Amino acid sequence: MNSVYDGYTPAAGGKWFAGANTEAGFSGSYPELAGEASLARLYIVKGGPGTGKSTLMRRIGEAAEAAGHRADYCLCGSDPDSLDAVLLDGRVAAVDGTAPHALDMVYPGAASELIDLSAFWDTGILSAARDEIVSLASLKAAEFASASRWLAAAGKVLSEEASLARRTFLADKAEGFASRLVKRLGKPEGRGIVRRRYTHGITMRGRRKTDGISDGAEVRYAVEDCGGCARLFLPVLADALTRAGWDVTLGMLPLSGIVGGIRAGRFAFACGGEAEDGTIRMSRFTRSDHEVRGELRLAAKIRESCLREADDRLRCASKYHFAMEEIYRGAMDFGAKERYEKKLIARILDGLSE
Repeated sequence: MNSVYDGYTPAAGGKWFAGANTEAGFSGSYPELAGEASLARLYIVKGGPGTGKSTLMRRIGEAAEAAGHRADYCLCGSDPDSLDAVLLDGRVAAVDGTAPHALDMVYPGAASELIDLSAFWDTGILSAARDEIVSLASLKAAEFASASRWLAAAGKVLSEEASLARRTFLADKAEGFASRLVKRLGKPEGRGIVRRRYTHGITMRGRRKTDGISDGAEVRYAVEDCGGCARLFLPVLADALTRAGWDVTLGMLPLSGIVGGIRAGRFAFACGGEAEDGTIRMSRFTRSDHEVRGELRLAAKIRESCLREADDRLRCASKYHFAMEEIYRGAMDFGAKERYEKKLIARILDGLSE
């Protein structure tokens, strides 16, 4: 049976996705990742496709790391080869503030600053290419709209799969196991705070996943799905952890609010992860029901068909997106941008040292 966690290949270069294509359209997570009120400084990067926003953020992060600071890279939910945000020491962030995750300054100057890369493009070149840009943008938007409809269809099937899984899920047994497991973990680290981060993305380059949950964990457990019950068990485990006082980070899939993994201190629990320290098999919490299993297999096939159609539409959208990138690259003065970049990075590093 095809699990909801299948079909995602590893994405490199980032810990989380900053947003995701979901059944309700694009969903960003900037308020949790980089809320302006909680940061010492927020840099909002604006510019067209191909103008070097991602490269700028990557260089900011690399320079900060070279100076001994921590950098958390967040991938673009539509293009995992690009960044949408970088967080430095958890208190300074640079984020892509252009659509579909448009972001404006809340406390201009006091807490946030605009980095406008349009200062480095030739408006004449872009004006001459206006008709082509408008056409490409329209074609890309149409493909994204079609992908959203297929994702919405997949989301409806996933809701039915959850209903079927609940008929076989031994909730009491799972809750008892989760409570015993949490006690074995020892003294909790935190105050029972829950954070949500996208670890999976349905992108223009296919379905991808990050290793944000397991990265750096000392103890890693694999959660082996059975009959769709992993998506029911992981919230039970998260509740047990938070009640005990652990701070937890939930690794989220793009659809139906499905949890793909949990990080609690030095412990990681992830579906599809390597069983380095043990495997939690959902078969122990699943009642055998052949009728339900048949329905689940059918639902999984339908859901996967919808996701493949969404994948196809996003791949088509990528052709138009990358064609626009080429136009904008041809209009950029990257030499001037890089000179500005060096001064900006020096200023950001000075702020981190304060």
